[in-house]
Amino acid sequence: MSIRTEIAGIDPALHAAAAALNVYGFRAESLKCERSLADAVSAQCAAAADTAGVKINSWLIPGPNGAQLELRVYRGTAESGVPLVLYAHGGGFVTGNLDTDHAHCAELARAVGCVVVSVDYRLAPEHHCPAALDDVETAFEQSIGNADGLGVDAGRVALMGRDAGAALMALLAHRIFDAEGPRIALQLLHQPMLDSDMTASRREFRRTPGLNGPAVEQGWAHYLARGVAAGNTVPAYRINLEGLPPAFISCAEIDPCRDEAIAYADRLLHAYVQTELHVVAGTFHGFDSAAPDWIVSREVRAVHARVLSRAFAY
Repeated sequence: MSIRTEIAGIDPALHAAAAALNVYGFRAESLKCERSLADAVSAQCAAAADTAGVKINSWLIPGPNGAQLELRVYRGTAESGVPLVLYAHGGGFVTGNLDTDHAHCAELARAVGCVVVSVDYRLAPEHHCPAALDDVETAFEQSIGNADGLGVDAGRVALMGRDAGAALMALLAHRIFDAEGPRIALQLLHQPMLDSDMTASRREFRRTPGLNGPAVEQGWAHYLARGVAAGNTVPAYRINLEGLPPAFISCAEIDPCRDEAIAYADRLLHAYVQTELHVVAGTFHGFDSAAPDWIVSREVRAVHARVLSRAFAY
């Protein structure tokens, strides 16, 4: 499958980054190789990340399946009473690890002055739903239960994720609300995968850079594993969104997941949930990872830091 790097609308500053991307289809026969490629790229980026002023530690907790669940804890300069951000990396449910969004987590901890806990959740198809969701819920419970040890304020907590990780965090927000759990200051969903159904943008963007339409479909198929899409597995399927935490949703313009992000934001607004939506013009899914030093990528990360700081100020 070729990538249309010159597709109308993509900012010219992104053409070189788009051309350098590997093409992922997430098909069963290619997934092993694609994971190796993605892991190698993530490890290289993580090794080059700016972690100045951030303390980073690994944390192993008992996972919901009896195995150990690895978390990575990022801490800014403050030692106690700081906000907590629980983070789930991207990767279409089938790729990714703690290195995937390592640089962004470190930058958030430094910019916001918070503790970021990133979750190495189980991947599909080996572990289909709700395995990954159970993992992030367990990480949330352990983080809240160990708030004093982590030095965090359990009253100032946000959930954040990218593409599949954003879906998991949206679903976690549902679970916490339904269980009458702790108050969540913000759910920050970046380039989120929120709907397993076909959308107009998914039909349109079949060969775009980043996460293309067929890969999104394969990711959902692996995650659902022939199960029925429902409100407890696919965020868009939840009928009633009233009462959910405030939301900040950001997506790319030339992105198969664009329309579901817009639709979910619209539904939240009509459910009286404080919601802010940003569609970043001229960009493709994952542009900020492919071109992290581009001015627009830096601006998006700065907006995320500001909106988290604002949410934690209440």
